[in-house]
Amino acid sequence: MHALSSARGIAKPHRRHALTSPLMGLLAITLLWDASGLDLAVMQLLGNADGFALRHLWWLERVLHDAMRHVMTGLWVLLCAWALWPGLRVPKRERWTVLALATLSLAAVNLFKNTSLTSCPWELQAFGGSARHVSHWAWGVSDGGSGRCFPGGHASSGFAFMALCLPWLAPPSGAVRRRAVGLRWLAAAVGLGLLAGAVQTLRGAHFPSHTLWTWLICASVSWAGWRLALPWLEARSEPRRATRPMFAPGQPRRPASPGHTLMAVLRPLWLPMACMLAALWISRLGLMVWQADRITQAQAWGHVWLQGLRFDAVLLGLVWVLPATITPWLSLGQRSQRAWGSVLRVYGGLALLLVAFMELSTPAFMAQYDSRPNYLFVEYLGYAKEVGGTLIKDYWPHLLATALILPALAWVYARLTRPVAHGVTLRVWQALGLSLVLFAVLALAGRGALGHRPANPASAAVTTDHLVNEVPLSSLYTLAYAIRQSRKSEEGGLVYAEMPQAQVIEVVQRETGLPATAFKDPESPLRHLQTSLHPRARPLNLVIVLEESLGAEFVGRLGGLPLTPHLDRLANEGLWFDNLYATGTRSVRGIEAVVAGFPPTPAVSTVKLTKSQRDFFTLASFLKPKGYESTFFYGGESHFDNMRSYFMGNGFDRVVEQKDMPANAFMGTWGASDGDLFDVAHQQFLRQPADKPFFGLVFSSSNHAPFEFPEGGFDLYEQPGNTVNNAVKYADHALGRFFEQARRSPYWDNTLFLVVADHNSRVYGPSVIPIERFHIPGLILGGAIRTPERIATVASQIDLAPTLISLMGLSGEHPLTGRDLSDPAQRARPGRAIMQFDKIQAYMEGSRVAVLQPDVAPRLMTYAEGQLKDSAGSDPALVEKAQAHARYAQWAYQKQWHR
Repeated sequence: MHALSSARGIAKPHRRHALTSPLMGLLAITLLWDASGLDLAVMQLLGNADGFALRHLWWLERVLHDAMRHVMTGLWVLLCAWALWPGLRVPKRERWTVLALATLSLAAVNLFKNTSLTSCPWELQAFGGSARHVSHWAWGVSDGGSGRCFPGGHASSGFAFMALCLPWLAPPSGAVRRRAVGLRWLAAAVGLGLLAGAVQTLRGAHFPSHTLWTWLICASVSWAGWRLALPWLEARSEPRRATRPMFAPGQPRRPASPGHTLMAVLRPLWLPMACMLAALWISRLGLMVWQADRITQAQAWGHVWLQGLRFDAVLLGLVWVLPATITPWLSLGQRSQRAWGSVLRVYGGLALLLVAFMELSTPAFMAQYDSRPNYLFVEYLGYAKEVGGTLIKDYWPHLLATALILPALAWVYARLTRPVAHGVTLRVWQALGLSLVLFAVLALAGRGALGHRPANPASAAVTTDHLVNEVPLSSLYTLAYAIRQSRKSEEGGLVYAEMPQAQVIEVVQRETGLPATAFKDPESPLRHLQTSLHPRARPLNLVIVLEESLGAEFVGRLGGLPLTPHLDRLANEGLWFDNLYATGTRSVRGIEAVVAGFPPTPAVSTVKLTKSQRDFFTLASFLKPKGYESTFFYGGESHFDNMRSYFMGNGFDRVVEQKDMPANAFMGTWGASDGDLFDVAHQQFLRQPADKPFFGLVFSSSNHAPFEFPEGGFDLYEQPGNTVNNAVKYADHALGRFFEQARRSPYWDNTLFLVVADHNSRVYGPSVIPIERFHIPGLILGGAIRTPERIATVASQIDLAPTLISLMGLSGEHPLTGRDLSDPAQRARPGRAIMQFDKIQAYMEGSRVAVLQPDVAPRLMTYAEGQLKDSAGSDPALVEKAQAHARYAQWAYQKQWHR
């Protein structure tokens, strides 16, 4: 570095080996440190057999590690903006080179880190772990720990910026710049890297040598890359000759070189494509930093990078194949070329803004649903009041950021893609050849594969973590794919495996536990007579309380937080389900399972589909011929999710909704509070004639973002008030108050109550399907339940309808595939649950799980103690059951068997 100094602090013209000596000095220091054996001695000063005292120190863990990681990501984004910004003193080529070298430095460190067998100090036996100390020079020798801890990833977030000093400390020939600027950049980058490395050493995450090697790797990548790029940079730095007209009077036209012609013609294409690619890479890098722990756990860093490049090519190919194929033909004349260039500029800008909008929307969607945007992203756009209110109250920072970033991005894009007059046109034979090449390249890129099938999201599903599988994709692609798949909803959605219809019916009939002779209707293969095991002189009324988003983690009785004291107390008074699982992740999926007993499919819920709006089996349609009056109670607007149409067309007699709530009711974004809703339902039940049986479905909504509920009557669990935990506690308070009223009412002794969740609040986790997030509470109680019981059998929401029918003392024919769990014989069988998670369906029997994914062979797994793990061996019978139930549900809708 000192070789570049001068008396005035100005860097002299470039010297080939200006930074080689400092780099060799750094290498010598690093090797000497390794040879000294001081690594372990330093760590022994900081930790002991109980671990490292500073590991979870707030300043180190939260500020200088977690927050600093986000800050450095922001600095990298600023570096991207600096590289792309037009009109700066440092030439654009040099800025692009700096950006590339900084990114390559990060990639190099991550590549070494994710293939290393060296574990972190806090995993060593000397510090309370299980791994033994093995030098990182012992290549290929495992220390018995998790590895992937050499060199230091956190330190690389600082050292990678050393490339910023190079335009000033080693400028291209002919460039004269202030050396002091480069030294400042170098000092800042090295200082940040050393600080980040020191933080991790103090916490016990890295040895000091890890930081030194990270420094050396980043410096080597930056200097070597800069040396290789210098010829390209110097060619650009040569002084430009005075320009002259392309056609001087009396001089023949000089033909443009083929390379110049190609670049000039394709400029309206490659510039917008490069901008789209940059937006995708920046977004994916941010997601990778955010989800680094899960990617590391899945050992998928290389997978995310490689599949990310593949699916970026897929998106670019799909978006640009048609415009690119047309472009050469419209470059035959200057007028058509200029007009088409303007069209491409606008088209590319709109495509870029759409890509950016989807990527900006991804973090909030991912935080809620643990996946990239899918059909849910557009499914509820028609409900502006509910969805708009939630977005404004809960996601206003995301909306504000999007409102600021998109216009800024549009301005940068407009500056970068300003038209340039080049006067270059093509001949017909050139246009033909170039058009064919562009079509072939982009069509192949859009297909994403050379095999029989084109690439689809399943192509990236190689880990057991659903979210990690989706990081390589782009959100515009996942949304477009989901919308395309939704068109198949009327046919039941995607098909996991084809099976003969007779085999499907035989398997599903067998799994009900009933003899084959029980099924006699070929027009409805599962229709059979259910005879109640609890006959009553007067059948019981039925009240189902469908609790919004009440997952097991909120229920004390199921090992969750102490948020449901009333439900926990009531669990001792009825039939409590210890292992009940939801069929899906949305309310409509819970409604079709609980009210209609319909199993899940990869398609949209039957609540919204055409063929299920009339003559579709529900508990209300079953009860109507038996003299029951059925009412749906909802605090919001019943048209939401098409609920009103579905219920009124399938046996319900009336709907009580937001407009029917009292004037003094507490109203939130999603309608009346649970307490007000229960009061209205209770008054309706009191007015029912004693000789007229009734069915009431009460669907709560207070436990829904933005978590609005009335104050008073219960103690908040935490501050601030509008949190999911407080909303759950309020919902439990309202539920307890309702049952206190019901217990004192005349309808108590003649009514069967079911309290069950529709689904969990957030379904996420590092598994291909997070089964633990499908676990929900279920309780059947009432005056007629004399003996409380705990049902430990694995159960599904589709088992509730036949169980309720039997407990109510009713008999009759129906097409339900669920099991009557009031029957001891059914409880003695291995229980089963069917769960739909976006495009993935899981069939769990006991602890064995068959996971079905599109275009992928079934995966056998084991679920135990909240963990889903791959299982060795094969289980054809379990796979057959899973595939048969998935196919049956699709045919049951298509062929209208469920009636």
